[in-house]
Amino acid sequence: MSNKRIQGIAKPDRFRFIRQDNIGVAAAEDDVAFLQDCFVDTGDLEMLANCSDPKSVVVGRTGSGKTALLRRLSETEDRVIQIHPESLALRHISNSTILKYLDGLGVNLDIFFKLLWRHVFTVELIKYRFEIQDESTQKSLFDRLKQLFSKPDKKRAYRYIEEWGSKFWEDTECRIKETTAKLEADIRRSVGAKFPNIDLGSSSSKTVSLTDKSEITQRAQRVINNVQIKELSDMISLVDEILTDPQKRYFITIDNLDDVWIEDRLRYKLIRALIETVRDFRRIQNAKIVIALRVDLIERVFKLTRGSGFQSEKYESLYLPITWSPNTLTRMLDARIRGLVRRRFTKQIVTHKDLLPNRVDGKPPITFILDRSMMRPRDVIMFFNCCIQQAVDKPTINLTILRQAEGVYSKERLRSLGDEWISDYPGLLDFSEVLKSRRVAFQAGSIACEDIENICLQYCIEYPDQNDDTLSRQAHRLVDGSIDASEFRGLLLQVFYRVGLISLKKETFEPAQWSPLGDRDISQSEISESTRVGVHPMFWRALGIRTK
Repeated sequence: MSNKRIQGIAKPDRFRFIRQDNIGVAAAEDDVAFLQDCFVDTGDLEMLANCSDPKSVVVGRTGSGKTALLRRLSETEDRVIQIHPESLALRHISNSTILKYLDGLGVNLDIFFKLLWRHVFTVELIKYRFEIQDESTQKSLFDRLKQLFSKPDKKRAYRYIEEWGSKFWEDTECRIKETTAKLEADIRRSVGAKFPNIDLGSSSSKTVSLTDKSEITQRAQRVINNVQIKELSDMISLVDEILTDPQKRYFITIDNLDDVWIEDRLRYKLIRALIETVRDFRRIQNAKIVIALRVDLIERVFKLTRGSGFQSEKYESLYLPITWSPNTLTRMLDARIRGLVRRRFTKQIVTHKDLLPNRVDGKPPITFILDRSMMRPRDVIMFFNCCIQQAVDKPTINLTILRQAEGVYSKERLRSLGDEWISDYPGLLDFSEVLKSRRVAFQAGSIACEDIENICLQYCIEYPDQNDDTLSRQAHRLVDGSIDASEFRGLLLQVFYRVGLISLKKETFEPAQWSPLGDRDISQSEISESTRVGVHPMFWRALGIRTK
């Protein structure tokens, strides 16, 4: 279809972009219309919907389509329970002075956190299966379960349900608060038997002797170790026996775990317990727990919570990495273009080829766009939206418009990169200034030590209070004279590589390597002065990279 054909498709009114036009928004939860009509399945949906397949943890970078995939699962499956982190009352846990105090003493809270997740999932599945909405329907369920699980080996699981009484049918937030309150009361009772004058978590508990702290730790740990994990293990078996129909599959989905919904220290422990609980629930044949996590968050969780004997490979079978090819991203873009044009003008098939120039720098326009993406849907959507905003009241996007859009898009993507990695590297954008006005590719050694020293000095003047991240700590060490500029340069390039800002070519005979998923690290020792550095085309315009 030629541009002329596009211009005449809606006579007497020609097709023209208007300011309100777009082909989607950055946040998938706000992209309802396009996700429903223009979803492109890369083959992951079938795998995720298969309860026999262990893939349960959707993994990818920001904007890779994790939320879209979970939303599509909820649209295509009949029995999906969506749990939102903000509704889990986890802030209640974070604000518990007792749990904070015990965590500070080194008490292992992992068993309790697993208890919480197992309890939430078990109750949600039973409630959904038997449509429990109030005390009346709950009583009817209890009567049925009492008959169904009258055998001695099942009575413990039934007693667990019965103990919750009227709380069983209430919302998840109420149940988590109730569980936490019960644990706190049990710990108070145990510690109070030995130390009646100590109020855990208060100022009085902070002045006890080391010997007393050791006794408090032991007593609290015994209480936590005795929580009803056995009963909950029986409960998982009970749920498996309830959900017997293979034609009726049940799913629980949790998204937005990347958001900072509670204090980081406890958040990482809760997410670690969540991943382990997802694996435990694989024993249920006709139900599946599906969660979405960023790659860097998983890495941070295991780095900060790993104990002795930890083996990361035992979790890898759960991961479903989200990856896109040039073909699937092109299909996604064309589906959204058709969706935009069809709503206002025509039922004819319109693709990017009808709206973009024929060639850009000797390449097809889609290649130009994909080269400036990290092969994620969000990048492509945002680039085309920038094109639309530069093409208001025009029927097509010419080369001049495309170049103008690239400049706007590049600056937006650099800011977005800073937001994506702010937990790990809050000063990332400050340090990226060292790349400004450089060539597309250059040797690592061409970043002069003086440039490194100046950017670290400028950062430390602007942020005199050291942040608790690698770049900030090492920048302050350089300014203090503890390390030299070449060492910091190696660290900086390692970080730039990890976040996708640059590629690295260690040997002349090797191809340039990118880390699009943030999971292929290169050590500082592998980066020498002769290592070839390439700036990602997405950021050329924002950093003023010289292409000639």
